[in-house]
Amino acid sequence: MATYNGIFLRSTLGQTNTIPKPGALSSSPDLIPYGISPVSNPQVFFRDNYNSDPGRALEAGSTNYIYLRGKNFSDKKIEDNTDGNRPRLFWSKASLLTYPANWNEITTTPTHNPVSLVAEPGGIGVASEPFIWKPDNINNDHYCMIAQVPSPGYNNDIPNTLQISDFAGWVAKNGGIAWRNVVVNNATTVKLSGVQQFYEQGDEAAKIQFTLICTNVPKGTKVSFSAGAPGPNPPIYLEPTVVSTFPSFTTGVVCDVPAGYVSDIYFNLEAPPGVTDLSQASVDIQAAYPTNPGTALFQYAHAPSEFGIPTADEAYARIKRELERSGESTKLLAHHDQYLEQLLTLGGPKRLIVVGAMNYIWKH
Repeated sequence: MATYNGIFLRSTLGQTNTIPKPGALSSSPDLIPYGISPVSNPQVFFRDNYNSDPGRALEAGSTNYIYLRGKNFSDKKIEDNTDGNRPRLFWSKASLLTYPANWNEITTTPTHNPVSLVAEPGGIGVASEPFIWKPDNINNDHYCMIAQVPSPGYNNDIPNTLQISDFAGWVAKNGGIAWRNVVVNNATTVKLSGVQQFYEQGDEAAKIQFTLICTNVPKGTKVSFSAGAPGPNPPIYLEPTVVSTFPSFTTGVVCDVPAGYVSDIYFNLEAPPGVTDLSQASVDIQAAYPTNPGTALFQYAHAPSEFGIPTADEAYARIKRELERSGESTKLLAHHDQYLEQLLTLGGPKRLIVVGAMNYIWKH
C-alpha cells in the first residue's frame, strides 16, 4: 500500500494514511453533519474527539451546520491561501451520486468567507467555520455528501461521470476525498428558515443579549436561532423552544461576544401539527447591550418589559392562566420549565440598549 502525505480524510475510524483506503467508504468521520446547533470552539472540539464520530442527523427545512477536519501526514504545514486549494463540499441524492457534474456545491458560510482548513505537520486541521445547508424532505432515496480537501502534490480533481464501482475506487484512492451517507429527518409540519442580517460586533467585546420576539405565532410552535461562526461564549444559539403564550412570546440568550466578531444569524420555525397558515405571524430578533445600574449608559437604556420580556414569575403566572382558560391541566410541562429557565438568564436589574442594525422581521 502507498501512503498519502497530505491532509488525509478517513472513510472510517481507525484509518491511517494508507492508499487505497481499506473498508467501508461511505461513513467518513471527518465529514461531520452536526444538525442545527453550532459548536462553540470547533477547532478544539473536533480535534479532541478525532477518535470518535460526532456526526448527527440533519433536519429538513432547517439551517444545518457541516464541519470538516483532516490530519496532515506530511512534514510541512499545509495552507490553502488560494481559492484552488480550499476545501469544497457537495451534496447529492444517492441516485445521482455517480454523476459528479450534477452534484450541488455548498458555498454558504456564516461569515460569507471561503472556508479554510490549515494543518501543521502531524496535526489535525479543522475547517475555519462550518458550511451551511438546508436540505429538502427526501423520500425513496437518501442524501450523500462529498468533501474535497486538496494537498500539494496530489490531484483530487472530481471527474464528470463515474460508475458506482469506479466512484468507490476513486474515493478509496484519493486521500483528500471523503464520502458520507447522511441521515436527514423529514419535516412533517410547516417549517420556515431564514437568514438574519449580517451581525458585526465592532471593535469592542461585550456581553450581548439576543432576544426573540414572537407576535401571533401559534402556541406549540418551535422556534430557534443560531450563529455558526465560532467565538461567542456561550454560542449564539437559542435551542428549539416551544412557544408557550399567545399572542406574544419573548425569550433569548446572553452571550459574551468577542471584538471583531461577524456572522449571519439563522432562524428556524416549526409550526405545530395542523397549522398551515402563518400569514399573521412575525418574529423579530434583536441584539441589545445590557447595562447595569450605576453605569453611564443606564439612564439611556430601556427596561426589558418595554420589549415584551417578562420576568420568570410573570411568565409563570401567564402560562398558568392560559392553561386554565383552555381547560388544560395546569401542571407545567418540560417545555414550560425550559422557557422559564431561559427567562431567568435574562432577568435582573439591567436595562437594554438595542443595536438597531439587528432588527429584522420574518413573515410568511
